[in-house]
Amino acid sequence: MRAPLPANEPARLAALHDAQVLDTPPEEDFDDIALLASEICGTPMGLVSLVDRDRQWFKAKVGLDLDETDRDLSFCSHTIHGHDLLEVPDATVDPRFADNPVVLQEAGGVRFYAGAPVVLDGTYSVGTVCVVDHVPRTLTSSQRRALRSLAKHAAVQLELRRYARHAGEIADRTRQLDRMKDSFLATVSHELRTPLSTIRGYLEMLLEDDFDPDTSRRFLSVMSRNSDRLLRLIDELLLVARLTDERMQLDLAEIDLADLAHQAVAACRPLADHREVKLRDRTEGAVPARGDAKRIAQALNHLMVNAIKFTDPGGEITIDSTADDEPELIITDNGVGIAADELPHVFDRFYRCQAAEVMAAQGPGLGLAIVKSIIDAHHGSVHLESEPGVGTTVRLTLPRS
Repeated sequence: MRAPLPANEPARLAALHDAQVLDTPPEEDFDDIALLASEICGTPMGLVSLVDRDRQWFKAKVGLDLDETDRDLSFCSHTIHGHDLLEVPDATVDPRFADNPVVLQEAGGVRFYAGAPVVLDGTYSVGTVCVVDHVPRTLTSSQRRALRSLAKHAAVQLELRRYARHAGEIADRTRQLDRMKDSFLATVSHELRTPLSTIRGYLEMLLEDDFDPDTSRRFLSVMSRNSDRLLRLIDELLLVARLTDERMQLDLAEIDLADLAHQAVAACRPLADHREVKLRDRTEGAVPARGDAKRIAQALNHLMVNAIKFTDPGGEITIDSTADDEPELIITDNGVGIAADELPHVFDRFYRCQAAEVMAAQGPGLGLAIVKSIIDAHHGSVHLESEPGVGTTVRLTLPRS
């Protein structure tokens, strides 16, 4: 039985589309939600599902290969009629679902479903966090409570992204000081609140129920990762504050840019391997320069991480060096690239290019601004060339030793 449309369907769809999350790449925050839903409820499938006009699209999925299904076949299209969890212990005896093709399948047919609505603005149920099994079953009260909590967490993630994007659009329309301040506050608020809300959500679940050791360790792993993310952001904000006050202290000495490049590649290789991006270190021989090794290493790390974030799986990043005229490092990727009209702004503080929004890349837009400030303090130079769909090249030069 096809679910009727919710009474607020036009406004509900407007809220969903305003979030601009449909057809976006996977994100760790949502992947964690789907995985935890599956593990906590003991089901083979866990999903973060968004119900569009004619389809059900999966922002995150565990135990399912499909990216979307027809809305007419969707159990979640029934869940979005309210704000409470919908549980179907045995779909074969439920008149709403008994004749559904996904139930009638002889092998792998859906028998059990439970979904908690993802509600935006406290009003619009745009999707669900749901779990599915091939055998009839029922959830425990603690599992239902956890599923509701995960759905609230998914809603927070969507609302934070929407809020940050709206603030960015304001900043794009004008570069006036008061609008820039609004953008700054919104960006930092988003970057701080996202990991904090994740930590708080998992803490609440740990405090409410006794989970098995494996699930508890996974909770703690997610919380640890988000704590590290908070610390990195705070470090960057403190550095920006020092740069703003022109109080950046440099410990100048003779350094080897090639050696620092080797260290940056080694430090970033785990991230590159995780994203299936190749790193090629082609620096040869010493490249003597004068600088603060710690600060230059920080700048190189930002450049390498940036290149990795915006290079698709199977891509490649190379780092070359030369000491012919000036000590120089060249970092080249074949990633998504940057549009010509965005290039003048890439070193601005808190600027996030369109690719960052499309790829849902984390970060407040400080990395390249920090790089430029560090290199400027050394009386060096950093230049960026890029072409959409081709890639980006960054050239970093420092004074000779």
